Order: sequence, then structure tokens, then C-alpha cells
Amino acid sequence: MTIRSLKDRAAPGVRGRGPWFLCGMARKATVDALSLFDTLVYTCQYRLVIDPASHLAARIMEWRQALRERIGTFNEAYQMPGIVLFQSELPPEYEGPLADTIARGTAGFPPFALNLGGMVHGDDRKSIHIELGEKGTIAALRQRVVDNVRANRRIKKLGVAVEEHPRLVIASGLKADQFTTAWALLGNQGGMIQQRVSDVVLMKRELDTTSIDQHVRTFPLEMTA
Repeated sequence: MTIRSLKDRAAPGVRGRGPWFLCGMARKATVDALSLFDTLVYTCQYRLVIDPASHLAARIMEWRQALRERIGTFNEAYQMPGIVLFQSELPPEYEGPLADTIARGTAGFPPFALNLGGMVHGDDRKSIHIELGEKGTIAALRQRVVDNVRANRRIKKLGVAVEEHPRLVIASGLKADQFTTAWALLGNQGGMIQQRVSDVVLMKRELDTTSIDQHVRTFPLEMTA
């Protein structure tokens, strides 16, 4: 098929308006580029977290193992425990710039004590988590980091999901029958725990419910002189 035959098939209003085929190609190329990014670009989920104390982290992993055996899969079934500050779905080539922005955001933020309370559940009865104290301090740290991350326009454009209500999630995305079984197992667990937060950790995982977390980088909290 020739250019002339293509032009002959064009709508009457298109003729006589200059390089009609170039305009059409430009629009098509834009749509294709966005479509290709959505469907073909390999991405990972990145999460910035506050790690719980090692003994509590081990206990949470035991709880999650017990839940998997009783109720099957749920959102955190194969994740390492952590208090999520934000998460973002990015291609791996953004990992370095992301880490650099986090380092700038954590610079000069001092370590702090964190109190963890008992086991509670969401009002919608779809999640179970450990309640936290010092939410103001966590929010201040999160905001500093997120402001720096969003200063990178490419990362901001791809999306940064902020956890507005910090908590240590044990399980979420639970169906009604799953919640009933899970709460019966966990409802009387937990207790007052205090730990010192001296760093935050960037984790990544593939976008699959059974994928395993990978450690990317640890960012120390240090009071600058």
C-alpha cells in the first residue's frame, strides 16, 4: 500500500492540512510509548521501613508462618516485618537515585525511642497490626524523606505511596473468614515493647505475592553537629 493510497483513504477533513501522516504518527507514537511502559517495563516494589527489634521480628515471622498454614496467603505472607514509611513501584535503574534521595532525607535526623503496644485490628476487620507510639516522630521522619524523594521528578511521576498512619502490620488484605481465624490466633498476643530506632532500611521485591524481600541499603540516623 502506498502513501498516496493511504491518503486517499483518509477522512476528507484531513486532506489539505499539511503533513497529515506525520501528525498521525506522532500521536500514535505517544500512545505506544505509554502502553509499552505499562506492559513491558520490569519494575519492583521498593519499601522504606523501620525494622522492629530482632526478637520481635522473629516472632512476627512465626506468626505469619502460622497464619499461612491456617488461612493461606495474605499481603504480608512472604514479606520481612517492618513499619512502612513509603513504597514505590520503580524500574531497577531508579534504585540508585532513590537511595540517594533517601540518604539526603535521613541526614541529620536523630535516633529515637519507639514504644510498641498490643495487637489491634482495623475497623474494617481486614488487617491486624501492632499499635505504635511516637507517631509524631515517625511522621516527621517520613515527611523529610518523602519530600526529598519527590524532589526527583521522575520518581514522583511514577508514584510514591505514603503510609499516613504508621503501624507494624502483621497481616492485611484479609477476607472475613481469614480475619476470624487470624484474630483468634493473634488477638491476645503482643505487649508493651520499647526499642531504639537508629536506622531505616530500603527493601525491594518482585511484584509477586510469593516473592522474597531483598535488602537494598540501610540508612543510619545520626544527629549532625
